[in-house]
Amino acid sequence: MNPKYLKIMVLLLLILCTASIAGAEPISKNSKNEAVLDYTEGGHYDTDFSANFMSEWWYQNGDMKLTAKDGEKKKLAFFVVMCHQESPGLKDPSGTNLSYLSTFYGLYPYEETATYNFTRTLVPRSSIGNYVEFHVPYLNFTYPEGLRRFYGSGAKGYMLNYSYDNMQLNLFFKPRVEKTVDSAIEPVNFTTYERAYGKLEGSVVLDGKEYTVTQADGYFDHMIPHTPDQPTWEMETHGWSWSEVTTNKYQTIFYGIRSIDDGYDGYTYKHLTLINKHTGKVIAEYFGDQVNIDEEDWKDVVVKGRPVKRPSKLEISTPDLNISINAQSVIQLDNSSLPNGQPIGFVDFMAFQPDKATIKYKKNLEMGSAFYEYMVTDLGIATSSQN
Repeated sequence: MNPKYLKIMVLLLLILCTASIAGAEPISKNSKNEAVLDYTEGGHYDTDFSANFMSEWWYQNGDMKLTAKDGEKKKLAFFVVMCHQESPGLKDPSGTNLSYLSTFYGLYPYEETATYNFTRTLVPRSSIGNYVEFHVPYLNFTYPEGLRRFYGSGAKGYMLNYSYDNMQLNLFFKPRVEKTVDSAIEPVNFTTYERAYGKLEGSVVLDGKEYTVTQADGYFDHMIPHTPDQPTWEMETHGWSWSEVTTNKYQTIFYGIRSIDDGYDGYTYKHLTLINKHTGKVIAEYFGDQVNIDEEDWKDVVVKGRPVKRPSKLEISTPDLNISINAQSVIQLDNSSLPNGQPIGFVDFMAFQPDKATIKYKKNLEMGSAFYEYMVTDLGIATSSQN
């Protein structure tokens, strides 16, 4: 065969193979370097866990530097949550099974007041597949109202198209670290899959003005709490504390879950992970009694006539790792987990610290930004008020 035509055939085969790989479903590798589809990415039903009530949400945050065409620069942090809840007890008056969808976001403009929105709706259980894809190796969630879609995978990256009122996010997040997992049975049964660090790119529209993302760090996770016999899983816990801190080299993720008996400052479940952002590898993990939690400068808040408190400073320590966070800019969410507004839900304090959060690992001290969540369930508020 003429060498010229042979080269053309080889090139065509290469193009076809590349196109096939690009269109394939997202995959990861196991210890034998074999391709494995990751079905933790997609949606789940309550029946997957024999649950009486379950929630499932996908969370994305970011700390961004923005530039407009006219040269104006902004710094903006954000989070977005898209969630569905399933239960055999979710029915309308006619007995039709329902699914409960919600989405909420928070914006933290540097040196400005934070803003947020919470939206929820009910759809027939038979139609939930129109909005969330289940038992697939990727995320695909489209909220029924407005332009709010979240889709992708850890292997290929996640795309967020989210519009509400005078704000629009068109962002692509590419994880740069290995997937980590938090999971427990007590005090509440939950699993969280984390893509704890990566880069964001895309655009943001604020009050009709478009900005390009010029630099941004991001975090993604996918959480599934559920209960086998309670009306909601919130009935099994006082609440939790979660944080992620980003510095030049390090990323930390902390989960602390409180039982009803733990009250505001005890933790039945504690897990702290330290990641090297540059290599994408976990440096160290700490569990249970290896982790010491010191919450300080408590703030008293009255929510719908109920006294609630939250810490504004958090210190997390192990023998060789110390973390310090201040809840600097705080968004307060107070919502029922049931569609008819029964007081079975939570009060969630979601904070952002733009700088001076610290990670000290051995002798190396670094400063950076932090997202910090402190959640209290309605049952936790009620039982603490009685003590």
